[in-house]
Amino acid sequence: MNVRDPGTVESLFAPLGFEWLKLWEEYGTAETPTLPRIRYPYQVLFLIDCTKKSDDLDAWGDAVEAIATAGKGLVEAYEICNEPNRAAWLGTHVSPDQPPDPGLYVAMLRVAYERIKAIDPAAIVVSAGLAPVGRVRGTCNSWSGNDCNAMDEREYARQMILLGAGDYLNAFGYHPYGFAYEPERALDELPPDDDGNGFAFRGVEVMHDLLEQHGLADKPIWATEFSWLREPREDGGNAWWCHRRDDYEDNFGWMDVPEAQQADYLTRAFRYADENWPWMGAMFVWNLDWHDYGWLCDPARYFSVLKIDYTDYHPLMDPGELVLYTEYSASLSRGRPMQREAALDDQPAPYTTTLAYEALAAMEKRPAGLGPRLAVVPPALSFLADVDEPGPLARVVVPLNAGFGVFTWTATVAVGMQVTPTLAITTGLQGMPLTVTVDSTGYSTGTFTGVISVTSTTTGVLDAPQVVPVTLLVVPEVYGVYLPLALRSAP
Repeated sequence: MNVRDPGTVESLFAPLGFEWLKLWEEYGTAETPTLPRIRYPYQVLFLIDCTKKSDDLDAWGDAVEAIATAGKGLVEAYEICNEPNRAAWLGTHVSPDQPPDPGLYVAMLRVAYERIKAIDPAAIVVSAGLAPVGRVRGTCNSWSGNDCNAMDEREYARQMILLGAGDYLNAFGYHPYGFAYEPERALDELPPDDDGNGFAFRGVEVMHDLLEQHGLADKPIWATEFSWLREPREDGGNAWWCHRRDDYEDNFGWMDVPEAQQADYLTRAFRYADENWPWMGAMFVWNLDWHDYGWLCDPARYFSVLKIDYTDYHPLMDPGELVLYTEYSASLSRGRPMQREAALDDQPAPYTTTLAYEALAAMEKRPAGLGPRLAVVPPALSFLADVDEPGPLARVVVPLNAGFGVFTWTATVAVGMQVTPTLAITTGLQGMPLTVTVDSTGYSTGTFTGVISVTSTTTGVLDAPQVVPVTLLVVPEVYGVYLPLALRSAP
């Protein structure tokens, strides 16, 4: 769950029963930082804000390094920026919005990855969750699919991959919002007016296909935001709220769903992903506590699983006084509206939980399994020996981490079997190769077996131990086969 105020973690996040929470640097201050100062009984994804950062990469790296230093032992994962395929991703609050630029983003991602890993090798680095903006047309700063306000998320991801982003992330971030449709809706079942945008929860499947096409199928996708937008009228108020505002209606009104449907779709989304997407990692609902955020028709309020009852609040005081609507609409800004909504600040803001909150709390959950995972490559060893040329034969296996974090391993040889291999080392860090030697001296022709066991000396490692079968095949004669060598001079 995305959480704005760390003060709500114990009272509102904990009852949901989730393992992971996501906190945002953006909402912290020097006095009340959102970077954890204590060890939560949950795993934490911390979103590193890019909107106030300089494009000086050294300064950027220093800022990231300071966060990683302070977060070591308190934060499991870092998300590097938010929705960089939208113009507001860099420069907001201090300079004009930065047009989407995958080249600049990958450079920032690389610096962040290297600085974080130098401080905390076990930390998970998640690339920024891309916004599903659809099939954008145009070219901006030489990037196609880019109109300077937004860049097609598929093209943005493709350019990230081509620029080497796969080397600087442990998980790929994406925001698979459900828009107006149930989570099971396939892209080819969307109505014609979707126009190929893929505005549905399962749009994330295109991202996975893209990673797979570029040899990155081993990179999980993290849904760092996803949800469905609750109809604002479910929170009380008059029928003309929000839906009478052109900016809201054009961008968000078409995707409103009833409160009960929001709850149903969220729980079904978790279930669908669990049953169909082995490549999906952590999924973070948007959001817990933006129920009182921004102006009255800010969609963040209605994605929230908390709500405020506005039944007795009337922005225009008289719903029939529509002549004032134009004046009211014109007075609105990204911050607080001018006078028409001033009374909103004076309203008591007792919140209640939504049906979505209650459904998520009641939803059956299982451990996420996002810790280190032991894999040994190759999973078995075979040795071929000539009976007339006995001697030692060597092969290498590598204990790898197919999950997240860092672990150390230890290897042992099973005694009392036909083959007793010799190990060059018996302990190491993940990724450190292990040389295994078998001496065929004294063996007649035949097949002989032994076993190596590799396990973790770090607690909580999945798929440990791993048993590696060792086979020695002794034959009457080993024949060498040589391929022809053709030489050709250049013209």
